[in-house]
Amino acid sequence: MSKPSRRFGPWVRPMALAQLAAQALPGALAVAGLLLCAAPAAAWQPGVSLPDPDAMPQWAYSGAKGPERWADLDPDYGTCGRGDHQSPVALTEAVAVAAPCEPLRFRYRSSALYVTNDGRALRLGYDRGSYLVVDGLSYELVELRFHVPSEHVIDGHTADAELQLIHANNRGDIAVVAVPLIAGPRVNQILRRVLENAPSRPGQSFYGRNVGVNPLFMLPGRKDYYAYEGSLTRPPCTEGVHWFVMRTPVEVAAVDLNRLASLVGRNARPLQRLGNRRVAMVCTP
Repeated sequence: MSKPSRRFGPWVRPMALAQLAAQALPGALAVAGLLLCAAPAAAWQPGVSLPDPDAMPQWAYSGAKGPERWADLDPDYGTCGRGDHQSPVALTEAVAVAAPCEPLRFRYRSSALYVTNDGRALRLGYDRGSYLVVDGLSYELVELRFHVPSEHVIDGHTADAELQLIHANNRGDIAVVAVPLIAGPRVNQILRRVLENAPSRPGQSFYGRNVGVNPLFMLPGRKDYYAYEGSLTRPPCTEGVHWFVMRTPVEVAAVDLNRLASLVGRNARPLQRLGNRRVAMVCTP
């Protein structure tokens, strides 16, 4: 068992490519319905035509174009306001149903670092060949994103930041693993490597062919998790996303969290109504 101070507490619909196109960045590629930055030798290159990013509606995490107004900015963003399976949510034992132990199996390889500052988040593209396997289904890792503070509230705690590992498969299904990050004395070398090379100006990218990263080293040792069906947490807020939210946080250096926050500011969507959705609390064998 983890020490109490280190722990916060004791489904499928196809994704339509058109609904996710608004998440594209300049030079992006379609990724099984999920769009992310392209890099040399990057994953998933089906050659799908993408809209002009400069013509997309602008949105923000605060102000007149903040989360409360996303649904008004574009008809394609209507789900942000009307959807009843939106993310993030607050997750606690009180709302969860205990489920049989079903481990998340992370089959990750190291990848060259490709990081973009899109003005709203740090986003890392990922080389092909890394997978999440759960309940007999396989999803390829296609992108990593950082949010400050955490978007999900886990067992009553809001973490200092949240890493989201975004996966997709050829059916268009999306699975996201959320890892809470908290300040502590330990230096996480993967996060530090990302921050040492991350662009400080929105719209800029860095590709380091010889700079390796592997998110295996950003996962907690104990891998109990909450599972629920939700949505993307940024426009167009498409629903039908499988969320696996780790209950145990990963400790990272406070100076790195401060650096992360300085790059893009606060970029967490407010909590959404859970409603009558089923939440499973899953242990690991």
